[in-house]
Amino acid sequence: MKKYLSLFFVLALSLAVSTVVKAQDDTSSGVSTEVNTTNIKPLPVRMPVEKEARLKAQADLKLQNEAEMQLKREAMQAEVKLKREANQADLKVKREAMQEEGKLKREEMQAEVKLKREAVKAEIETRKEEFKEKREAVREETKQKLEDFKAKIKEEKDVAKARIKELRVEGREKALERFDAAVLRMNNLKDKVNEHIIKLEAKGVDVTSAKDLVLKAEVKLKEAQAKVAEANALLSVSIDELTSENKTKLRILNQETQTLIKETHRMLNDAVKSLKNALKRKVEADKASAASTASTDTNTTPTTEVTQ
Repeated sequence: MKKYLSLFFVLALSLAVSTVVKAQDDTSSGVSTEVNTTNIKPLPVRMPVEKEARLKAQADLKLQNEAEMQLKREAMQAEVKLKREANQADLKVKREAMQEEGKLKREEMQAEVKLKREAVKAEIETRKEEFKEKREAVREETKQKLEDFKAKIKEEKDVAKARIKELRVEGREKALERFDAAVLRMNNLKDKVNEHIIKLEAKGVDVTSAKDLVLKAEVKLKEAQAKVAEANALLSVSIDELTSENKTKLRILNQETQTLIKETHRMLNDAVKSLKNALKRKVEADKASAASTASTDTNTTPTTEVTQ
């Protein structure tokens, strides 16, 4: 009896265990079959292989083009920079060459002008000496004659006549001194104008007109000097009173000398005005030339830049 009870207990226990295992299997199977679609994301749609390859090729080509453009820009920038530096170097060389050429020309002109100036000075000095010698020769001759007149006056026994002759000689001396002084003033003025001409010519000023005027003034001055010599000869020919004919000659000589002196003075003044105007034109021309040179240098300087 006990043997059958034991067997029945074993069978019941096995049945219970089987039931439990089956229930667990059913529970597990039910859970796995129920799907929560709320948290599930849709899978990405994969494009076709050919389209993906084409887009990749396009992206690669774009990158390649951008890289080539960047290289071209850099090459252009480098080329422009080299050209700019080459132009600047070329301009510098040309500028230095022009400066050196200008310096040599200036030196040549200065040497030439110096020679001309020295020649003109020598010529002016020669003319001054000639004028001085002629003037002194006339003065000495006249002075000697007047001294002889004075000596004769002392031999005059009539005091009244002697006094008249003395006054006559003194009057002639003063008249001749006035003529001589007028000519001397014009000659000194002419020398000063010539000095200005020499200085301005050395600076490149056009003095052609002034030179012509001075030459004309010299002609007038020589004529005046000749008139003065005639007056000297007329006044020193005799201690006696001048005849009416000689008085008329002296009056005409006086008028002609004054006219020649005035014309000489006017021409020398015109020469001075001409020098002033020529100097003004030279200054204005130098300013315009300097401005033009500066403008040319600015316009020829390359400033090209390549925008990145």
